[in-house]
Amino acid sequence: MSQLDPNRRFQIAYDRARADWAAADPARCAALAGCVRVPEGAIVPYFGRPHLLTHPDGEAVVQATGKPAHMTIAIVLMHYLLAADGTPPADRWLAFRELPDGLFYAQAFAGHAEGEIAQKLGANVAGFRNAAAALGGQPLDLADASFRFQAFPRLAVAVLLWAGDDEFPAQARVLFDAHAGHYLPTEDLAGTGDWLAHKLVHASK
Repeated sequence: MSQLDPNRRFQIAYDRARADWAAADPARCAALAGCVRVPEGAIVPYFGRPHLLTHPDGEAVVQATGKPAHMTIAIVLMHYLLAADGTPPADRWLAFRELPDGLFYAQAFAGHAEGEIAQKLGANVAGFRNAAAALGGQPLDLADASFRFQAFPRLAVAVLLWAGDDEFPAQARVLFDAHAGHYLPTEDLAGTGDWLAHKLVHASK
């Protein structure tokens, strides 16, 4: 599957998620995920933006606009609802490599999500702070600047940034609640970190 065109890979993942979601009990999934069950399916907030995920169709729309969500967002919404087991958040952080199977994706994740934040925002800590606040981040007392983001109702993500100088390059870390594995597969957590990194860089411009 790794040799397939990325669009084809996403389509396969989407079709599988839709089949699993269609076979699932939406009321039970929503309750375990901390989401609201509605007649059409479930309301799933993603970084504070509510999405309607229909059942059994598995179609995702942004609730505020009614516009369809990107296929990759629809996939992660369904995976969150399907994986959720009701475990309370741990309220402690893990580095990506500490997640289940995290070492397998760690190098790529460091280059994509963490690398993008460090390269694009390491010399612009004020811009990072402004972008994080605009995306609903709550300040943390870590690194040179850091913020906590509520990715899903029961899954938090943190971004830490150390500014670069003449001696040391900028560094960034994306951390996950220690119970994140109860709510998303690690591959989806990587995608969530990538999405957040992209949004932070874009919002800082």
